Amino acid sequence: MDKPKISDIKRIVGAMKRSSQKVITLDKLSRLVGLYADVLSDNLVYFDPMIKFDPSINIRNFLPAMEEYIAPVLPKDATPKAKRIVVTKRELSEYVSIPDFVIKKMTSIGGLVDPTVSFSDEDLKILQKLVNAEIAKRKKAAKKHRKK
Repeated sequence: MDKPKISDIKRIVGAMKRSSQKVITLDKLSRLVGLYADVLSDNLVYFDPMIKFDPSINIRNFLPAMEEYIAPVLPKDATPKAKRIVVTKRELSEYVSIPDFVIKKMTSIGGLVDPTVSFSDEDLKILQKLVNAEIAKRKKAAKKHRKK
């Protein structure tokens, strides 16, 4: 008796949690998960060997055992990923150049630069894109100048 794949058991557990049915047979689970009943029975034989002989067994009874089986793997996958910061062309079009960005973000009402201003992650991403655009513009101009 081989151990079932953890990914298959996660798929089965997820489908069972989404379902509100109190009794889930092998055929119903097959429709919920999208796997053939034979494949499911091969995976579930680890939790109850009788599943191959009696496909009308309520599989919801195996849910605690399946959750316990996948529990050691869950903490690794449950780590939240950092949200990706996306800067759109519309946001970039608000600033003509790097000095324009600095003037709009760092100056106070009187026109003095405030050194205590701290940028958000989105502001830094916008500044990075502006700097990369400026570098690309200069490289293109230098390349054009060399050709002459």
